[in-house]
Amino acid sequence: MHAMLLTLGLVLAAATPMASPVAFVVGAAPGRSPGDSPLHVRGGTRVTLYSVVRIGRGWRARYYTDAPSLRLAGRRIRRKRIRPLASLGSVRVRWYLVEPHQHHKKLKFPNRGNPAYSNAVLFGKHHGRWLGFDTIEYHETLIASARGSRLRVNRATPTHKKVNIHGGLGTMRYRVQVTWAGGGRAISPGATDTGRGGISSRVMRVSWRAADDLVGWLTSYFNVPNVFGSAGSGVRHQTEQYQGADCADIIVGAARRAGAKLSYTHAAGLIRHARKLTPKLLLTSAGLVYAQGSRKGRRARLRFGKDVRRGDLMLIDYVGFNHTGRGWDHVGVVSADRGVKGWLDPADHHIHMGYKWGLQSEPLSSEGRAIVLFLRFRPRVRRAMARREKRLRLATERRRRSYRRRRGAASKVRAR
Repeated sequence: MHAMLLTLGLVLAAATPMASPVAFVVGAAPGRSPGDSPLHVRGGTRVTLYSVVRIGRGWRARYYTDAPSLRLAGRRIRRKRIRPLASLGSVRVRWYLVEPHQHHKKLKFPNRGNPAYSNAVLFGKHHGRWLGFDTIEYHETLIASARGSRLRVNRATPTHKKVNIHGGLGTMRYRVQVTWAGGGRAISPGATDTGRGGISSRVMRVSWRAADDLVGWLTSYFNVPNVFGSAGSGVRHQTEQYQGADCADIIVGAARRAGAKLSYTHAAGLIRHARKLTPKLLLTSAGLVYAQGSRKGRRARLRFGKDVRRGDLMLIDYVGFNHTGRGWDHVGVVSADRGVKGWLDPADHHIHMGYKWGLQSEPLSSEGRAIVLFLRFRPRVRRAMARREKRLRLATERRRRSYRRRRGAASKVRAR
């Protein structure tokens, strides 16, 4: 009887195909364990990416990598299941950047004559009507200088010159290809791994931001394409996944990353989360003037840092543009005092979602002649963001102290 069961087991094992090798990328920021979750770090932070090859399934799976440890889907992989990558034999590793095209390059436009990604009708009497998820196009670029099992990066490096203008801030994705002796080959998810909203979350993502406030988190969205009518539910929203966003959603997404509990909405819908700082003003290349009331036509003198400050919202209604049927055409966030020091003027910067090249940091004057209204998030929203900013600051300080202690202990051991 036992012999029959043993024979049956051998037959079933022979009939079951071996699991094909699978490659993926894990990443670690300083003081953190390597894992497969997206990384969100401050600008200039060096991140280490590791190539991993998995052979087998379930409890039989073995992981070949030079990462010091592994955390997958939030769970730590036991050390005895991890092997050095060189255990596979003669190994060759190639690294690739995975990026979105910022607008359509090859596929049919959802709105005739308009290459912008769009889930909805753009302009005209049906402006905003749902069309279905557009298909975002992606491409890959070999990182010729990367020649090992790990890749160290400390900045976003888009390959297009019109996108690579943000000082290393923004979002990048990475793919790895591993080959080894005997014809072994495994490739991690990349440009062709997409779903209805865009690229798969299985493609390793790293986002560098300038700071931990609203404007800082906005900068992590550089290199993310404009998608009019971006959509999705919960964490599957395109903005949450850094797949694409429109002008209002990218502000909500950044506010959520910064700690606020906001629902996604359109530009005018942001008013319910904020209070008005000014009446409607006319923005021109010469300055800001009152657009209505008894002061209409008079210059509006607003102090930067008090009357209007970093992180305030600017609703925009373009003069002479009536193709949306909406009261507000666009929205941005005031980001920097670049003009006359201490005063709000057309040379000051705002961050907003651009038409063809994604998120932009530009002077207010880049919006042309427009009616604008300045808003500030309500106290409950600002308090929530301030709490998260403080927690992130304290966590960073703890990691730095821990790192200094480890360095100090290592120096003492070497001195002995």
